[in-house]
Amino acid sequence: MPFSLPALQALLEPGVGPRWQAVQRLLHPEMLALANRVAERAAKLLARQWPLYELSFKTRRAIDRGRGRRDPIEDYWFAFDRPPRGAGVMLTVSGAERTVAAGLQLWGIRRPQLAQLWRDARPLWEPLIDRIGTEGQARFTSRRPLLPGMRWIDHYLAQRQAQYLWAGFVYPWENLPSAERLIDDLCALLPLNEALMELAELDLAATNTLCETSAVYVAGTPLFEQIAATIRRRGMVIDDQTLHAFHLAVQARPLVILAGPSGSGKTWLTRLYADALIGVGEGQANPIYLPVAVQPDWHSARDLLGYYNSLTGLYQPTPFLRHLLAAAGDPGQTYIVCLDEMNLARPEYYLAPILSAMETSDGLIDLGTPLAETPLAGGGTVRNPFRLPINVRLIGTVNVDESTFALSDKVLDRANLIELKQVDLPALRTMYGQRIDEQVWHLLTEFQTHLSAAGKPAGYRALGETLRFIEQVSGMSALEALDMQLMQRLLPRVRGDDTPRFRQALRSLLTLCSGRLPRSAERLEQMLARLDREGYTDFYGY
Repeated sequence: MPFSLPALQALLEPGVGPRWQAVQRLLHPEMLALANRVAERAAKLLARQWPLYELSFKTRRAIDRGRGRRDPIEDYWFAFDRPPRGAGVMLTVSGAERTVAAGLQLWGIRRPQLAQLWRDARPLWEPLIDRIGTEGQARFTSRRPLLPGMRWIDHYLAQRQAQYLWAGFVYPWENLPSAERLIDDLCALLPLNEALMELAELDLAATNTLCETSAVYVAGTPLFEQIAATIRRRGMVIDDQTLHAFHLAVQARPLVILAGPSGSGKTWLTRLYADALIGVGEGQANPIYLPVAVQPDWHSARDLLGYYNSLTGLYQPTPFLRHLLAAAGDPGQTYIVCLDEMNLARPEYYLAPILSAMETSDGLIDLGTPLAETPLAGGGTVRNPFRLPINVRLIGTVNVDESTFALSDKVLDRANLIELKQVDLPALRTMYGQRIDEQVWHLLTEFQTHLSAAGKPAGYRALGETLRFIEQVSGMSALEALDMQLMQRLLPRVRGDDTPRFRQALRSLLTLCSGRLPRSAERLEQMLARLDREGYTDFYGY
């Protein structure tokens, strides 16, 4: 058997924490050993392409059922995939179904490539498709039944609403095959995955074109007073000390981190600052600014810098790499990159070569190409090793919540961290003047004080949109509109365990709302009741 009985039964352990610990102690080592054997076989099967593949394991420790309910995981898997991704081969051990499955998973973004393969190279893939149809399973959303004599792949491609696809071989725990059979199954699916990736690369190469534009800005850094005036003129509320600290940090170090609650204006500040550097107006393109949305599955520098395709001999660049190339050709101008939500993945993984380059005098980054100069897919060339331009500034925005990773010392030692935490309520009040009723403003500021005590302060975005909502209501009083907005925008963010500080904050909120804001008061009573019952509460506290 490929897995021992104790390893399989780890997925039956009751409790979120105990099950995860049992899986890591018993099942994970056996799955890792099997994954290493798959990699050895695959390295011979796909000798040129295999260096592009990466191994990942399931990282979610619980199933979020909503309303604060968390259940233990029901399966554990490892997967092999490679850029540009969208498909991969995986082996899943399921405790819910009592099965072990070896299959290919495909997301909707790769559906067109699968259709093209089946249309243009049907004889090549028919044996594998028919084997899955007779010995295995294909799982996808379907509103129509499979017609007699119809292949599952034709059925899948005919369902427009079907996006995600899993196709492979499923074995019950009571009748598991040998480890060699599972390895054979995964290796039989790898060529199909590789063909999908190659088609995806060809499709991307047609869109990643290098477009040179003439500079329409004045190089050089304006005075801080000019930058501050521009940022405030665009409507951002930020105190002088924080803005000055941010400006100095950008000038001093290539990596700056903006921390603060969601909606505090972190990402907006990066764009306003970049616009102020070159005098770009609102709504205009900014050639020195690049926003990069960090993805939770980033685990290597390839996700940020791109990768070398040994089949085509081309380097597949990302917009980030092209921005660095543009900065290298314009050394007199500061270029800004915003790594938005940079701790959704581990920065020390995907930024590893960049962090190292920041600390060396030559600033070189190894792109993994065999030649000193390699053509780029879509036009242009890149030299390897690549020199990190000294005029590039990386500005990362971070939130600290259950969906993010803590920043490691390796990252913090190389960055200036600026915290946008305190909302400047008097300045926000000045922006709205007499348009907001004094009683409404007093209640909102008191509510913000107690939210801060609960560890869940609202940011400028939530507070500003609350005020705009109240401004535009008709057919109800301002207090009714405030009550509605507290239920829609501010109370849903309140959740936590039973601590003296958190409990007191909830009681203070209830006292504030009682007799004036009935909807919010009723919900807070329910939340406190759940806190008494369960030691935890959230907005869905009934």
